[in-house]
Amino acid sequence: MSKRVYSILIIVALGLGFYLYGIRETQTNVFLIISSGLIFTFLSMGIHGLIAHSLNPKVKGGIILYPLLMGVLWAFLFFLFVFFILPIFCPDFMLG
Repeated sequence: MSKRVYSILIIVALGLGFYLYGIRETQTNVFLIISSGLIFTFLSMGIHGLIAHSLNPKVKGGIILYPLLMGVLWAFLFFLFVFFILPIFCPDFMLG
């Protein structure tokens, strides 16, 4: 059941992302940044939840690298969001 919930969360996040991409011309940059950040949060929650519930709890407890790998995965997703996805939604978004 939990895999289904996380899969639905990923699908909803992707759907909202495509919808936001379609209406990006009519929205302010602040709205686009905040809403795309929330959509990113939903997507990363879905991905992490799906991976976490796909592993056997006995195996997951014995893997000392599991938290590190999940952190690296989240950092990679955040890198993609900040440097690739966010500039698509807000072309004049500057990082400095």
